[in-house]
Amino acid sequence: MDEDASGGALFEDVVFTLIPSDDYDDEHVHGIREGLETSGGRFVPLRASDQEIDGIENITHIISTHIDFPQYDRAVELGIHVVKPSWVYTSLRKRKQAHPRQHSPDPSQYFGEIILTCAELPEGDAEAIIAGVVALGGQHTYPLTKLVTHIVTTDLDNEKCRIAQDKGLKVKIVLPHWFDDCLRLGKKISEKPYEFPNPEILRKGNNAHVRPTSSAQLEGATTASPPELPDSTPPPSPTASRKFLNIFMSKKIFFAKDLELSDRLHETLIKLINHGGGVLTKDVSQADYYIGCYRDGEDYVAASRAGIDVASLAWLYHVINRNRYSSPRSKLFHYPVPRHGLKGFENLKISLSNYGGDARTYVENLIRACGAEYTKTMKQDNTHLVSAHKTGEKCEAAQEWNIELVNHLWLEESYAKSTMQSMTNPKFHYFPTRTNLGEVAGQTALDMKKMEQLFFPKPRSPVKPKQSPRKPVPASSALTGDAAPTDYEEPGIPVTVAEPDEMDVDQDQGPKTVKKSRGRPSRSSMATPRAGIDDEKENESPAPTSTGRAAKNKALNTLHTQSVDIALYQKESKRKGGVIHGGRRGSRPDDASSPVPARSSRKRPSEEYDVTAEGSDLSDGETQEPAAAKETKQKKKAKHGPSPTLPPIEYRMMITGDSRWAENDKKESADKNTLRSLGVLLTQDPKDVDILVAPKILRTKKFVCALACAPLVVDTSFLDIALSKKKLIDDPPMLKDKDAEERLGFTLADALERAQKSKRKLFKNWAICVTKEVNGGFDTYKDIIGLNGGEAFMYTGRPNMRFSASPEGANDDFDYVYLVSGTSPAEVELWKKFHDDIESRGLQARVVSSDWVLNAAMGQQVQFQEKWLLS
Repeated sequence: MDEDASGGALFEDVVFTLIPSDDYDDEHVHGIREGLETSGGRFVPLRASDQEIDGIENITHIISTHIDFPQYDRAVELGIHVVKPSWVYTSLRKRKQAHPRQHSPDPSQYFGEIILTCAELPEGDAEAIIAGVVALGGQHTYPLTKLVTHIVTTDLDNEKCRIAQDKGLKVKIVLPHWFDDCLRLGKKISEKPYEFPNPEILRKGNNAHVRPTSSAQLEGATTASPPELPDSTPPPSPTASRKFLNIFMSKKIFFAKDLELSDRLHETLIKLINHGGGVLTKDVSQADYYIGCYRDGEDYVAASRAGIDVASLAWLYHVINRNRYSSPRSKLFHYPVPRHGLKGFENLKISLSNYGGDARTYVENLIRACGAEYTKTMKQDNTHLVSAHKTGEKCEAAQEWNIELVNHLWLEESYAKSTMQSMTNPKFHYFPTRTNLGEVAGQTALDMKKMEQLFFPKPRSPVKPKQSPRKPVPASSALTGDAAPTDYEEPGIPVTVAEPDEMDVDQDQGPKTVKKSRGRPSRSSMATPRAGIDDEKENESPAPTSTGRAAKNKALNTLHTQSVDIALYQKESKRKGGVIHGGRRGSRPDDASSPVPARSSRKRPSEEYDVTAEGSDLSDGETQEPAAAKETKQKKKAKHGPSPTLPPIEYRMMITGDSRWAENDKKESADKNTLRSLGVLLTQDPKDVDILVAPKILRTKKFVCALACAPLVVDTSFLDIALSKKKLIDDPPMLKDKDAEERLGFTLADALERAQKSKRKLFKNWAICVTKEVNGGFDTYKDIIGLNGGEAFMYTGRPNMRFSASPEGANDDFDYVYLVSGTSPAEVELWKKFHDDIESRGLQARVVSSDWVLNAAMGQQVQFQEKWLLS
């Protein structure tokens, strides 16, 4: 018998059961059970009648490769560890029980199978990757072992990679970009495009079409209303395929009226259910499963409130075909659909591109279920294009016609939360290079809290008021307010008590007396107060008119100020393991990925991380990072102790053209901390800039975009002084560059003054066309034009482009439609098409170089010179 470090049996405190799975056979099950029992574990078999856990309160561990068993939610509530078989093997190998979190079958922990090691990565990048992987169920090891599944590196020329190749280890050597893309999407995508020896994303000309793929998660879940019967029907006598059909053993199923089943289908389904050991019931309160089409009706609400599994017909077919339970909440179409779609989708026309097979069918049905109109072909009146990657004819047309281009995650999360999600979330517009996002379709689960709020909220219970034994408070002792408060409710009038999640403390209704209740205070009494209209009075407590109520008002004030902390504590205490050992994650991968710190992408070889195209004069000479990598909490506590209180952010600073931190991540981190302690936050977003630091006037994207916000433009010596003396000087050295001003034809001071007056409306109501191959890239000029109030359209030669209104205050010189272009052969071919198209509408066309846009944005005035004209 194996013993742990304390000398006792390794699993002496473990009471476990095994959930059947298609992932292992009887021999595998026997090995798992034997490994636990021979080391002190006690096995509890499932009930023979319905294959559920008998006496689940006494179980400590559930061994399963999935969470699709009926009592999973109950197990989580009871704090039972649900772990994969790997937990048993790891514990036996280490001779101590492994941490259950690293072996969770929860799909939101999508790095659960990964054991990684980093090879010669910058310290900040390595720490961020490790933190992200561990937070999402993976493991990390510093040395290379036989258990490692992934080596993360940017180059094969290192010791770990050489050892792995020489010894033929079954390990994947991947670029760190893979982790970036997974974390941005909140999904685990294929490693293939990022895998050495020849990663696809680093190959030249990698913009070729990416082959459509489908997700394994879509099996039986592409629609809520399957058009056909289940794969098999019950034979006269059980055959091998149906001999062990027992999914409905001792279960009662309720069919909702909105299914509108034909007599033949109804009879067939009854036979299947009876053959699986179940029966049909007409009383929803007695049912184990509710099968319906829509999320409405008395029966649906009653079943949902009673905690009965509510599912669609697609779920019923799915479990019959697999003869295994799965949660109807884990797949969007296994749950009834909203009868009239979602608010906000009714006027949308959405087309689809680059999805194939089941993934395409699934997204098409998702568009319709949301309430939008699906169009097979895309026209200019389409509002959205949902695409699996950013290449193809439709994607080019969408950018040219200013149609919103998103991936299917926008649809999935809108449907899962029953609310249209904001387009500002960057992951809805993210398309990893050489990846078809069809491979992660169907991995989003329903948000049941949102379902409850919108479709079956808990009823408000009338409560008869109790008479207080105390004497009424004299009027002179009452609190002042808009209405005279009292300690008594009017007899005979019921008081409506809101549910805890719906209770608000409204500051606008005036102060009220606080009635002391006996026993434990209710959760609603400690709800976080909502800010009122008068922000200045938000945290003030009403002053008593006499000292007789002083103690009571002091208690009210204390409770009010601590309400946020109390509410947060109660929220954390509900998590598995409590406040100290909590960490229960949501069932949705996007919830799990949110706390993971973004990483720096400095010194990465992929051109994907460059702001502008290589060779462009808009390039900083810097490689931009999406967000600064953060130190893990453990390291900060170990090195620095408790985090110091930082001052509020007074300035947002952007630096361009300065290479002081190149190849020195430690210095960069230290300098950023110094600036933050001075109230300065470094940013990469031009629209938030207060201070722009540069050695001279530059034509980088950051410099040009930032000028639209009229920031304080200073020399790099301002940064030198701030870092060396740890203070901001009162008289900052303004940037002076006479040579550049003469060369470019504007003065910086005048440009900033015009920007102050313009308020980012330089190109307001302008529609400016830009070629796809223009030097610096279309996205660069789209940002510059957009930040100055205009709209940029990608021009590829398509006729009948849509344009916005004419510019404000247009004069003869501005009565043109502009095309910003380079001089490559492909771009030159577009010039005649552009002239013909624009002139056919009775307008005038001008094809200009990129200098026209840059000089207008930098000088903050639109003017035209013949030298910028290309045709």
